[in-house]
Amino acid sequence: MKRTLIALVAGLVVFGGVIASASSLGGVSSRALGSGASVVASCDTDGVALAYTTAFDTASGTYRVSAVTVSGISAACASQQIEVALRNAAGTSSVSTTRTTVSGTSQSLSVSPTYDAAAVDSASVLIMAP
Repeated sequence: MKRTLIALVAGLVVFGGVIASASSLGGVSSRALGSGASVVASCDTDGVALAYTTAFDTASGTYRVSAVTVSGISAACASQQIEVALRNAAGTSSVSTTRTTVSGTSQSLSVSPTYDAAAVDSASVLIMAP
C-alpha cells in the first residue's frame, strides 16, 4: 500500500512537470514557435474545386492521376504558391504536386509520379505566400 502511494505521488509530480513545461511554450505568433491555435487569413475564402486528369496504364491495369486542375482560385491569391496532396483512405499513402506560382483563377498541377485514381480518397490544397 505504501509503495502504491509513493508511486502515485511520484507520477503526479512527473505529470505536473510535463504540464508546466508544455505551458511554457507560449502561443502562436509571428515571432515565436509554440503551441496553440490561431486563425490564419486566407486569400481565398470561398474554397476551390478540383478536377483530375487520368489515363489508363496498361502495365498496371489501372487509371492513374497525372494532373490536378484547381479552379475557382480567388484573384487575391495571384503570385502565391499552390500545392495539392492526394491521399488514400487510410492516409498512409500520398503524393504531392510540385509547388507552383498561382497565375490565374485556374491552375493545372502535374502529379509525379502518377497516382492510382481509385486510391484517391481525399485531397488537400495549400495556397501560401512565397
